Amino acid sequence: MTLKFQPALPAGRRFHASPFAEEGHVFSPLRAAIVGGGSSCHDLLKNVHLGRLDSLNITIVGVAEGNQSAPGLLYAKAIGIFTTSKYHELYRLEGINLIIELTGSDEIVDDILRSKPRDVFFLDHKTARALWVPLLKEASESQLETLLLYHKKTRQRTQLILDSLPYRLMVVNKDMTINMVNQTFLKHRNLRSEDVIGRHCHMVRYGLERPCSECGRRCYFEEVKRSGTTISTIHEFIGEDGRERFDVITVSPIFDEHGEVVQILEVSRDVTERIRLEKEVERYSIFLKNVIQSTVDGIVVVDTKGKVLLFNEGMERLTSYSASEIMEMGHISSFYDMDVARENMKKMRSSHYGPPGKLNPTSMTIRTKGGELIPVTLSASLILMDGKEVGSVGVFTDMREVIAMRKDLEEAQVQLMQSEKIASVGRMAAGVAHEINNPLSGIMLYAELLKENLRDQPAYVADLQEIIDQTIRCKRIISELLEFSRKSVGKISSFRIEEAINKSLNLLINQAIFQNIEVIKVFDPGMPEMAGDLIQIQQVFTNLFINASDAMERKGTLRIGASFDEVSSRFTITIADTGPGIPKELRDRIFEIFFTTKPPGKGTGLGLSISQNIIKLHGGTIKVDCPPEGGTVFTIELPLGFVSEPEEKPLFA
Repeated sequence: MTLKFQPALPAGRRFHASPFAEEGHVFSPLRAAIVGGGSSCHDLLKNVHLGRLDSLNITIVGVAEGNQSAPGLLYAKAIGIFTTSKYHELYRLEGINLIIELTGSDEIVDDILRSKPRDVFFLDHKTARALWVPLLKEASESQLETLLLYHKKTRQRTQLILDSLPYRLMVVNKDMTINMVNQTFLKHRNLRSEDVIGRHCHMVRYGLERPCSECGRRCYFEEVKRSGTTISTIHEFIGEDGRERFDVITVSPIFDEHGEVVQILEVSRDVTERIRLEKEVERYSIFLKNVIQSTVDGIVVVDTKGKVLLFNEGMERLTSYSASEIMEMGHISSFYDMDVARENMKKMRSSHYGPPGKLNPTSMTIRTKGGELIPVTLSASLILMDGKEVGSVGVFTDMREVIAMRKDLEEAQVQLMQSEKIASVGRMAAGVAHEINNPLSGIMLYAELLKENLRDQPAYVADLQEIIDQTIRCKRIISELLEFSRKSVGKISSFRIEEAINKSLNLLINQAIFQNIEVIKVFDPGMPEMAGDLIQIQQVFTNLFINASDAMERKGTLRIGASFDEVSSRFTITIADTGPGIPKELRDRIFEIFFTTKPPGKGTGLGLSISQNIIKLHGGTIKVDCPPEGGTVFTIELPLGFVSEPEEKPLFA
């Protein structure tokens, strides 16, 4: 429809009919001002602003309203249109050619008709509404058609996007019917769109006639409808090939403008390979963790700042720290000297202590929770990721047992050398003793004859007596050497330990060396008899008693104890004196042959060596100790039954 405007009637006449008189003539453009800023003004301004009345080619240039809070007035201000409280001011607007009255007041209509310029057209509220309502309806229908077309194209474009996704998508209505799916969903199930759209989800997904919840299955859609929140889960099932498969399913609500759940979106994809890989990694991780935890050695992993990332059970045993304690403390300095750590890191980064990035076993110490320093051997390696250093791993081996074994081995080697030396001396003594005894006997015989012939010359008699005394001393040494060289026990008999001790004491108790010595004996009653050489055992006791008297300078207390352990079937004899004791640096040497602490001429150094040899031949042991309170304690252990040891063969021919 083409419209034209008719000029206003002369002043004083009210014009209620349409101002458009004939077809074919269109005024262009219209610059209009509105009198009245109420809701009608607001609607008109909005429709013009949104382009719904573009066919009129109209522009609103001003609004007059006395009420400053009127909606039309406020909307005009908001979009930048001139506003005033006096409508006569609208006449002065540049290019104005139309006045639209929307107040509904006849007085204002009459006044506008009288006062407006003659070349300005006028529309009252009734005529104006009759004009734009049909135009708005036509515009709305056109916009609706455009909107429907837009939505159709948008849906098609959205469907294309969804079809290109690798995930399976399904949109379900509130009644559990399927609204939309993508091509990935259809291909996965080998279905067509018409096989799915409008059907219930439980029928399409699981072939069920009833909802999942009624068939004992979990229904994620119902949960999402109730909660309005997203649910994500992994669905495990058996595939057509009979193998275990996994889908990750995410179900989310779709809300309307009022916040109500109107549809539900399900996104799913096959993660079987990922789950299998994760399980494989988890199994490998558990296996590796078990290996690390079960390793006897301590294993520690730290980052580049020294923060502990792994602390295995071996390190817990080694340091007495628990893994949780170390992880809370969070740093290797809890047990590792940081200066040593920095030095070891330098060694790892060089190529002088192993391959680059590694540290060959090196000795060091670590500190336990109680402050004890533990000797260990450290092997370490840098941890690299993408060529960048991210941490290091260290393996700590406890060296205490190894060091103890080395010490025992060294002691055994010393004892072996000592035994060889003693055996050599014994063999030598046995070989030369007989050769020396005969000349010594001749010396003594001729010395006695000279002494008899020169008995009237005292000066010579004293010299001869000294020769005789020294010869006797030499024969005694030879006798002791022969005794030392013995490799077997002599005459074996059964006797009581207390009997051997008392016989040895009776030989000494009345001598001058025991006059000022108090003897205290403590024997367990009912001890059994032992088997052995009584004479040799008495020789051991006699030698220890004489040594005790010499150590106490013949004045003090001698304590002798004897007991029997039925479990081990061994006797324990202790001989303790109140002397000054043996210096610590000499205790390991007192059983060496020819070693003595006595002044020259007072001892041969054979007594304790012979005693140790006799005790060993009887299958026993002899030890020495010096308690802090003073004195010396010899402890002898002897077995109840005696088994003769085979004669030792020389190590070297």
